[in-house]
Amino acid sequence: MEVHHHPDMHHKKKKFKEYFLEFIMIFLAVTLGFFAENIREYLSDRQKEHADISGLVINLTADSLMVESRLHDYQIGKREIDSLMELIKSGKYREQQQLFYRLAYDTRGSRVFKYSSVTFQQMESSGSLGLIRNEKIRNYLVNYNNTVNSDIRSLETRLLETEKNQADLQNNLLNDTYYPSPDSIIYQHALKTNFYKPGTHIPVMSQDEQAQFLKLYNLLFERNVIINFYQMELEKLKDENAELLSSIKKEYYPNNE
Repeated sequence: MEVHHHPDMHHKKKKFKEYFLEFIMIFLAVTLGFFAENIREYLSDRQKEHADISGLVINLTADSLMVESRLHDYQIGKREIDSLMELIKSGKYREQQQLFYRLAYDTRGSRVFKYSSVTFQQMESSGSLGLIRNEKIRNYLVNYNNTVNSDIRSLETRLLETEKNQADLQNNLLNDTYYPSPDSIIYQHALKTNFYKPGTHIPVMSQDEQAQFLKLYNLLFERNVIINFYQMELEKLKDENAELLSSIKKEYYPNNE
């Protein structure tokens, strides 16, 4: 007869202490893993934050230089528009045609503010803007961006519109064949030396000049008003830029202050 051995199904019961130790070990492992992940995420966020801040400082510094450049450009441009308006108002544009043509040429064109917004756009699209812990700096950034994309850009649109209207009207008033070639203007500063082509210095104003010049004067006046507001907005942006850079440096680079 075969003898069947049945395994002993009765294991020795674990004591409560053993269960408790196992629970503690599992709990500690999960907790330490949780903390390790949080620390890793925190360090990653801080690294990303400092990289963004470094990019912002570079962009804001470039903006600061650009604001100064545009303020300088429009200060000169406004003086030229004032001179052109005075020639029209005094009626001396006929006897000083060379000066009039030069000013009419120089006052064409409007230079816009080139916004260094690469880092801010990246932060917006990636959601890393929220990683900046200082709420004041975060709000400054948003307000600064709004100033450029709303106030500055709106005035630039109006400037470009009035500049185009001025150019269109001047095309009806003036004869552009009396200007030097574009290459000589750009590379040889012809507008400051030999302005007219030899033998072509003759009256070049249209017959209905009085009404047309009044329109031109009004357009120049409108441009001047818009330029005044534009300069005010650039000054405002300059102050916001300086405040933002100062706040960032105090928060992130205190030893460089």
